[in-house]
Amino acid sequence: MSPLNDAPFAHATPLAGKLSNRAFNALARHNITTVEEVIAAYPERLLKLAGFGLQSLREVEAVFFPGQCYLADLKDGQRPTKKMHDAPLAALGLHPAA
Repeated sequence: MSPLNDAPFAHATPLAGKLSNRAFNALARHNITTVEEVIAAYPERLLKLAGFGLQSLREVEAVFFPGQCYLADLKDGQRPTKKMHDAPLAALGLHPAA
């Protein structure tokens, strides 16, 4: 068996061209360059990356997880706000999942 077949993402799909430059560059700075790596890192690991925020996460969801919307754990009594969850989608020209 060749070493390539043993690699975790031997048949990896390149990420280039699937996301905005801003989201792609934030991922690339952390050596995440394939679709499979993004899917494996979703959502908590992605949100821990410097320069990768909720807006980029919403973009990843729109492209790779249609209809899915990760809601971060909220503090006791805290309620999600429109600003927390819908504004990033609107900025991308997308509509919040119903």
